[in-house]
Amino acid sequence: MKKTVLLFLLFLLLCSPVHAAMDVQIIVTTSPESPFYSHLSIQDKYGLAASITQSPAIPTKQLPELPRATVRIGEKTYVYDSFSRMYDTGQNKQVLLPVKVQTELEKRISQVEKAHFGEPLDWESVRKTFRRMGYADVIDMETGATFRVQRRAGSRHADVQPLTKQDTKIMKQVYQGNWSWKRRAVLVAVDGKKYAASMNGMPHGAGAIAGNNFRGHFCIHFKGSTLHRRRSNTPDPGHSLMVLKASGALRQTVIQADPQQLVDIFLTSLQEQDKSTLDMTTNGFPLPFSVKEIHSVKKNSLANQTAGLFTAVVPVNISYQSGKEKKNGVWVFFLNRATPFDRWKITSLKIDSPSRPSRR
Repeated sequence: MKKTVLLFLLFLLLCSPVHAAMDVQIIVTTSPESPFYSHLSIQDKYGLAASITQSPAIPTKQLPELPRATVRIGEKTYVYDSFSRMYDTGQNKQVLLPVKVQTELEKRISQVEKAHFGEPLDWESVRKTFRRMGYADVIDMETGATFRVQRRAGSRHADVQPLTKQDTKIMKQVYQGNWSWKRRAVLVAVDGKKYAASMNGMPHGAGAIAGNNFRGHFCIHFKGSTLHRRRSNTPDPGHSLMVLKASGALRQTVIQADPQQLVDIFLTSLQEQDKSTLDMTTNGFPLPFSVKEIHSVKKNSLANQTAGLFTAVVPVNISYQSGKEKKNGVWVFFLNRATPFDRWKITSLKIDSPSRPSRR
């Protein structure tokens, strides 16, 4: 009899669902395809995992907008976007989080973002810490590749050099093996502090570190820094965009941008061939060109724009290089938003009368 009872109890245990404790994994990346990430694991003893998985969900065709974090619980994967909405993308559902759960999740995601992104400290303050002949680690925000540099000069921004030939090798790998003037979002770590910054990838000018296989120096910009060759107090648009990206403020900047500002972000990210930022400005429509084919873009002037409450048209006179051919043209941007509380998005782009620049 006892043996029969024990076997029956064992059968019940095997057949009953086992609710194993599941941690909540929060992952923050710089862009959706970036392999560089920061991660936080929250033990289920706080009840957050159960609260999320047991929250009601409704079917939706809407996709996460400007994703902030990926949340994993067991085999389930959720995406939390910049409008505080949680999506179960595998089931095409929006999860309706209770206010208390959403507040806790916001707090935790903010903690991961603070660890992932850099402080947007202005250049005049950074230069007091990152002094001439001082050392720093440079971390590429997309790949996570890290190399060491020394600041040798620079008054309006930092002129730096890779410390060793291995550092040079890593830096060149960040640029897919080709030196480039394109700007990239980076973190600059000095004495335990991480600053939001932007670098270019082109050796130029003088260099004085022997044996590092780097002929010259390259530039790192911080908030408010400017180019040396331009006697201007206006920061370079490409570097400014990348500092925003490295600080984690880019998504909010895109959300708050008016039509003209959004077009400027589009053109700057196209100039830098930063597709992830470019995608943030549009509704996903197919571009009339390949991003990789556009090697340079210069805004000459704005034509007469029209803007209403829900639609806007922004024509821009552009000089650009497509492949090896240099052209001029008017790029007409069409923008839309569903309500006054929604963000603007570029919904289409028409290129009028592209032609070669006239010679005088």
